[in-house]
Amino acid sequence: MEIWNRPVQQCEFGLPFRQQHFTVTPEYVFINHGAFGGTLRGALAIKHGYEELMERQVVEYMDRELLPILVYSVRRLAEFLNANPKQIVLLQNATFALNCAMQLIGKDDVVVFFDTEYLSVYKMMYFRCKQVGATLHEVSLTKYLHDTSIMGDDAALTEEICRQLPNGCTAAVFDYVTSTTAFCMPVFTHLIPALRRRGVTTIIVDGAHAPLQLPLNFNELTAESMPSVFVGNLHKWFSIAKSVGFMWVHNSLLGSFHSVVRSHGAGDGFLSEFIWDGTRDCGAYHCVPAVIDFWRIQGLERVQNYCAHLLQSAAKMLTSHFGTRPVARHAPFMSLVELPEALQGPHLTAKYLQDLLHDVYRLEVPVKRVEGRFYVRISAFVYNTPGEYVYLREAVLDIARKCLILEHQRRLLPREAGNPVDSSQLPYDKRIREQGGCGMSGLESVVKKRRGSRF
Repeated sequence: MEIWNRPVQQCEFGLPFRQQHFTVTPEYVFINHGAFGGTLRGALAIKHGYEELMERQVVEYMDRELLPILVYSVRRLAEFLNANPKQIVLLQNATFALNCAMQLIGKDDVVVFFDTEYLSVYKMMYFRCKQVGATLHEVSLTKYLHDTSIMGDDAALTEEICRQLPNGCTAAVFDYVTSTTAFCMPVFTHLIPALRRRGVTTIIVDGAHAPLQLPLNFNELTAESMPSVFVGNLHKWFSIAKSVGFMWVHNSLLGSFHSVVRSHGAGDGFLSEFIWDGTRDCGAYHCVPAVIDFWRIQGLERVQNYCAHLLQSAAKMLTSHFGTRPVARHAPFMSLVELPEALQGPHLTAKYLQDLLHDVYRLEVPVKRVEGRFYVRISAFVYNTPGEYVYLREAVLDIARKCLILEHQRRLLPREAGNPVDSSQLPYDKRIREQGGCGMSGLESVVKKRRGSRF
C-alpha cells in the first residue's frame, strides 16, 4: 500500500538518529528507553495514516480492509521471527498476552517463578493460582546479583534454579530479560531444556524486552527448548507506535488456547480469537511491516553492536567512578549500576532518589532497590550518546557529595532547638519522601509473604 512507501536511509547513531527518527525531548537526558520504549517518527505517521483511512469509511475498513492488512502484518512479523504465522498473533501488549497465557495454569499445577519477576506478572500468577487452587513457589536469584560464579555462568545459574525447584513442579513463568534487575536469562539454550527434562510441562516466557534487543528464531528451536507461550512487546525496543505486542503459542496448544476477551472471533480459530474481540484502534499493528524494514535498513547487527558497546562502556565507567561492584549479569541494552556508598543510607528511598534526578537534574533514569541496595538501571539505545552517562555520573556524584556534607553536619551539630541542621542543600523532608521505594521493594512487600503458599 502507498502508506508504507516511506524511503529510509541508514542513519548515524546518537544525536542525529534522535533528531531524525524520534521525538524525545531535548529537555531531559533520557536513558530509560527500557521503561515504555519510544516511537519512531515514521511509525507515528503510519499509525495516524491508518487512523485517517479508518475514519474515511469506517464500515469498509472494518469489514473489508482490516483483516487482510492484519494478516499481512502477522506474516511479516512471523518471517522476521522465523516462526510459523499460524502460531503468531498480534495484540495490544505483553500484559494482555500473559493474562491469556495464565489460563494454562490449572488446579493441580505447582508453579515456579523467580524473585526477579515483574510485579504485574506476579499478580497475574497470584490471582490465577488463588482462583484455581494451584501452588505458587518462588526461586531466589537476586541475592546472586554480584556473584560471578552463579550469575556469570549460564550453566551454573540454570543448575541453581533447578536446585530450588519444588517437588512436582509442573509450570514455570519467567522473563527473557528481567525488568527491575535487567538480567538476560539463558532461556532457550539452558533454562527451558533443563525444566523440560525435570517434568515441567507448561513454560510461559515473558519476552517483553526481547524484540530487537535479542534475536528470536522460533523455527530453529528444538522440541525441548520450545516454550509453551512466548510473549513480546513491539512498542519497546522495536519502537513501533503504542501499543502492540505479539504472542507465539506452541503448536500443540493452538486448538485449546483462547483470548480472555470473548467476542465474535471466539471459537473461530487462533487468529480470529484475537482479531475480532471488539472495536479498537489497530493502527499500531499496521506499522509492523514498515518498522521491520526500517531496522533491516539500519542493520540489525549494527544496531545491537552499537547499543551493547555503549551500555558496557557506560556501566564500566559509572561503576569505576562510583566505587561500587559490577553486576554479574545484564541484558545487551540494559544494566543495573550500584550507586555510591553515600547514597545507601536508610534515610533514602528509591523513589526519592529517582525523583531528585528527574526534578533537579532533568535525568530520566530509574532507581531500583535490590537486596537492600540502591541501583540505577541504565538503558542504551540508538539515540543515546556516551556524554549522557557522563552527565548521570556527575549528577549522582553531586548528590553523594551533598549527602556526605549533611551527614557530617548531623554528626557535628546534633539536632537541638537552637541549632538545627541545614538540610536545604538536599531535601530530606519526610513530607516528600515515600516509604518503601519502588520496583523490587514493592515486589518484596507482596511476594515474601506468599513464598511456597498454596491457594
